[in-house]
Amino acid sequence: MGLTGWHRGEKRIQKKLELDGPMAQAWTWIAPAMPYEHQVFHTSRLPFLSVTTLDESGRPWSSLITGSPEDPTREYAHSPTETQLRMNVRCWDGDPFHENVQLFGNRKGLLAGLGISFANRRRNKFAGHVLRCEIDGPDVRLEVEVNQAIGNCPKYINIRDLIPCTNPSPTVVYKVSQLLDTDSLPDELVDLIVSSDTVFIGSSYQATKGDEAKFPSHVGNNQRGGRKGFIRVRNDRKTIVLPDYSGNRLLTSLGNIEATPVASLTFVDFATGDILYVTGTAQNLVGTEAQAIMPRQNVLTTVSVTGYTFVRDALPVRQRPGTDVERSPYSPPVHLLAEELADGTSQYFDDDITALLTGVEVHSNDLATFTWEVSRKVHILPGQTAVMDFSPLVGTQRYQHMAPLNPSSVNDDRIRTWTISSAHLSPDGTNSFALTMREKPGGMVTGALFAIARKLREMRPELLEDARPVQLQVKLVGIAGEFSLQIARSPGASLEVPARMLWVAGGIGVTPFLSMLAALDEQGAGADIVLALSTREPEVLLPLVYRSLGHSPRSRLALHIFTQQPIPELPAMYGSAKASITLERHEGRIADEFFAGVDNVQARTAYLCGPPAFEMSVLDSLRVAGVPSDAIRRERFSY
Repeated sequence: MGLTGWHRGEKRIQKKLELDGPMAQAWTWIAPAMPYEHQVFHTSRLPFLSVTTLDESGRPWSSLITGSPEDPTREYAHSPTETQLRMNVRCWDGDPFHENVQLFGNRKGLLAGLGISFANRRRNKFAGHVLRCEIDGPDVRLEVEVNQAIGNCPKYINIRDLIPCTNPSPTVVYKVSQLLDTDSLPDELVDLIVSSDTVFIGSSYQATKGDEAKFPSHVGNNQRGGRKGFIRVRNDRKTIVLPDYSGNRLLTSLGNIEATPVASLTFVDFATGDILYVTGTAQNLVGTEAQAIMPRQNVLTTVSVTGYTFVRDALPVRQRPGTDVERSPYSPPVHLLAEELADGTSQYFDDDITALLTGVEVHSNDLATFTWEVSRKVHILPGQTAVMDFSPLVGTQRYQHMAPLNPSSVNDDRIRTWTISSAHLSPDGTNSFALTMREKPGGMVTGALFAIARKLREMRPELLEDARPVQLQVKLVGIAGEFSLQIARSPGASLEVPARMLWVAGGIGVTPFLSMLAALDEQGAGADIVLALSTREPEVLLPLVYRSLGHSPRSRLALHIFTQQPIPELPAMYGSAKASITLERHEGRIADEFFAGVDNVQARTAYLCGPPAFEMSVLDSLRVAGVPSDAIRRERFSY
């Protein structure tokens, strides 16, 4: 028998998200049997199937099942009819599936599964119960009667090139059936979780006596994907936070959790074959409750681990060496937890703080500084970022399932983060700040801002200096970031800066250093600074650097420009700054030999800001030069 409607948990989560009207009849999308293409798909040598089963306590576990690794070409799943799946499975030590199927006996054991083709993002789900199960050592033969099937959306699957591994050597490293309240996950398992871009989630719906006839008990299995690090772990090191991205809005996993608050999560290291299985109590959080844990995330699920197993070298397929993962274009940026952001300097505002555009300075066709006036004073450290909600400018997001021409728009919350390029050292805070930004090709927000700047320059150039009549007002979400120079919040306090610093910037990545230079000048503090700047437009960025240093700088700045372009002659107005700057031009990229020649490089605190590929290259060179990793600070736009 197929579905006859939404059960109580699904109705509850739909109501919380105000989807109970539009999705009221969407349960009809879930078929009572597998279409022919699903039968073929599940039996077409998929690398594995993700399946959910229950342990003796009723907790779900999500396992990865496949055939014998000695014969990876052998089909381990067959489908003789549209409601039957027959599987011949080889289990490895520690896999919860092998233990749970032994509980079936003569009863109908619940099972749900998910097949994924990681080569092309196809995926289909099924659920039902086991009619027959035979266990012979590690081999399990079972027959599943399928009564739910749906072709799920491919939105957040990260493409991988998986190949067979015919000689895995599974080793159970941890097996904790019941995690004590005082215990937590080992560090290496937390690292695996927060470095994952894929997780398999299991859920369970336990029917009550009153509704079991119409809504029988069942289990569910699904996949969640995102950018590496999208799953977070709370400070207790056993509560896992899983953000819920915009999907097909069926919400079956969340609905199960609403009714039966348990869930399982399975994490895989596709390079090594290591697998972490966890199960625990689960809770869905919506709106302000969700954002209190993960700012800017409106729906999330927390799983408090009650049991876990970690098996090394288990999965008999691996990522092909030398190949990269193709990240789903629908995945939004990683959001950190509020407690991860609670560094003593970041601030996130619950009340409506607004920022009014007061001025625009155009530096080039795609680079400009926008100055904002804040509705109440805020504290900003040199190098921090402003988090701003531009919904008043570009409008709010409407739901769309897929958007092939602009996939990033699906989860676009209209919130953007930019480094503040001005310095504000008053212990009382500031009512204004400046953002120096580059227009992003196709960018919704930067496109709108630069369109305004060009229109003003063309039609009303006087408004560039005082843009208040434009009445562009947006929301200030927060001031964030640890990539900063520290300052005590008391009158006359000095900047707490390292005596020697090495700053490395790629293009517009120089922005935080503009704020730092201006702060050093304003405070009258001195430092020994080496700034390496890689740029295609020294005629645009050099004046910004010199201007930030001010008229009576006490810092010594050795400025190294890596560019193919000539160095421009700067106006006489920068004469005092020029006197304290040594300027040297280099061709090519910033490489090992440059850092080897930096005076006292190993004793310097390094600050690094630029595109990801640029940062990774510089990090390698800094390590070669002997700069300790704990002396390297990076700008991170993960929030």
